[in-house]
Amino acid sequence: MAKGRSTASGWLVAGLLVLIILVSTGVWNPFPAIWNWINTSATLADPTPKWQERLGGVPVHVLDADGTVIVEQRESVEGRSLATGAHLWQQEADWTALAGSAGRTVVVTGKLLVKGYRVLDPRTGNQLRKNDKAAAVWTFADAMIDVTCRTSQDCVLTAREPASGDEKWRADLPGVGFVLFADNPDLPGLRPFEVDQADGSLTGSGRMPRYLGFPIDDEIHLVDTRTGEVVNVLKNAKNERVYLAGGRVLHSEAKPISGGCEQHLIARDPITNRVVWRLDGFNLGTISGAACDQRSEPRGAGSALLATRPDGRQVLLDAADGRQLLVAPVGAKIIATDGVRAVLRSKDGKTLTAYQLGEPDVLWSRKADPKANVSVTRTHVVVFDRKPDRIRVLAPDSGQPVVEAASEAKVLALLPQGLLLGDHRDLGLLTFPSVQP
Repeated sequence: MAKGRSTASGWLVAGLLVLIILVSTGVWNPFPAIWNWINTSATLADPTPKWQERLGGVPVHVLDADGTVIVEQRESVEGRSLATGAHLWQQEADWTALAGSAGRTVVVTGKLLVKGYRVLDPRTGNQLRKNDKAAAVWTFADAMIDVTCRTSQDCVLTAREPASGDEKWRADLPGVGFVLFADNPDLPGLRPFEVDQADGSLTGSGRMPRYLGFPIDDEIHLVDTRTGEVVNVLKNAKNERVYLAGGRVLHSEAKPISGGCEQHLIARDPITNRVVWRLDGFNLGTISGAACDQRSEPRGAGSALLATRPDGRQVLLDAADGRQLLVAPVGAKIIATDGVRAVLRSKDGKTLTAYQLGEPDVLWSRKADPKANVSVTRTHVVVFDRKPDRIRVLAPDSGQPVVEAASEAKVLALLPQGLLLGDHRDLGLLTFPSVQP
């Protein structure tokens, strides 16, 4: 046996020597072919995407800015042509966000733990302006807000028109100690419905809410975004969390009692503190632990707030007036909403049903795998079906298919032209039929 192992080792050494000689003399080099094979990407979907490109790294987010694909990576941001996927420009950045409406969208970038930000032209990557003092930035489709602090207890909140940088208003705040020099730090509000197969914001930034709350110590300073006025200072009471939704201040109370938690949901006017509506025994799904601590944000979108009634049925509430916009059948689950429409999964898990909020009639219903996930947007409903893996893009009101693709890729962005798909370092555009990017 020892002799056999020695002979095999000898042949291996001889083979390696021959390979080294062939490579060094240029007679034969297999390594480029091997490397090309490693870098060859499988097609992201069937039907085949209009284009597919291999990126330098795995993207953090992919965004659409007026026909330019903005790819955020760990330490850089780059622009690519939506029509071809061709690389256009690249800049160093640790975080990236978009602000502004169609035709006036800008790219906002910065470095972690470094004050300031840069505003870039999405088409060229050229710098439009620079801020060296801001500690944080919040971006929206119609505005951007930055905060600058003279001292730890003296800060100024400034709202700007994203493309021009023109100032809309200023508000004084006594600090914003939670900020870590980054984009869009969390503010009290609703947590969107998210699925593993899609980016958290498929259609980009929404419009700036009427009221924004800025946590400072144990208080929330409420700012009217139309005027920049600080209209109220809210304090969290014991066993209470405060959220903002639908132009209301939501006080969620959860007190430990024998065998569970006593829960109350109270909506107040943001300026007068007047109680607008109240519901008892409704569970927002924010509680964890025996002490009834509320450690997460409630789920919802727009003014639609997900809760569970005392009878165990899920419901979407209108945060503005407390109406029950949609009540799920017994055992059914509300799995997605954009604040206008919602999709439910049946008790047996085999059927998806869509509703327009506030309307009793079903928009459409279809069979799906019990583990299928859904994203609802204003323009489309995206179903991520299983066994086999399928991405189905549906018309929101009729449920008619717009495009169906066999794919295990993640949907990174939903555009009027189609879907931006990603899988590790691969990025591609799957177009809708009869649509040109």
